[in-house]
Amino acid sequence: MVFYSAFWYIFDDRQPSDEPLLSWGPEVSAFTFDGVDGEGEAHTSSPGAETDYGNTIYTCGDHYLALSIDHASVMAGDMRENLIALTQSALPWLCQDQPIPGLGKTMEEARPYYAYPTPLPSPTPTN
Repeated sequence: MVFYSAFWYIFDDRQPSDEPLLSWGPEVSAFTFDGVDGEGEAHTSSPGAETDYGNTIYTCGDHYLALSIDHASVMAGDMRENLIALTQSALPWLCQDQPIPGLGKTMEEARPYYAYPTPLPSPTPTN
């Protein structure tokens, strides 16, 4: 496999970094987009480095997009910048409540019944 992507919801103990097929490059950096309430982290390698893989994870609220590349040498351009540009193209449906292309539903409309945060137990009154 050369490229992997996943978008989903953060709930219970599941975190974006739990994606089983992400390739973790050694260089870690943060990224954001102007006007978007979200945050991203890239784990990549430099061009020509011994490691040839990496990922980005971008989170908006409890939605996330994880992208991963193995064999980055097959891609033209900088791996980190390419993954960030691909992430930016997903912002309308990931963070801005627009329909997901090809699905015609927003992230909230497509949310499966089991992908809701587990409610915290009600505190027991003490008397």
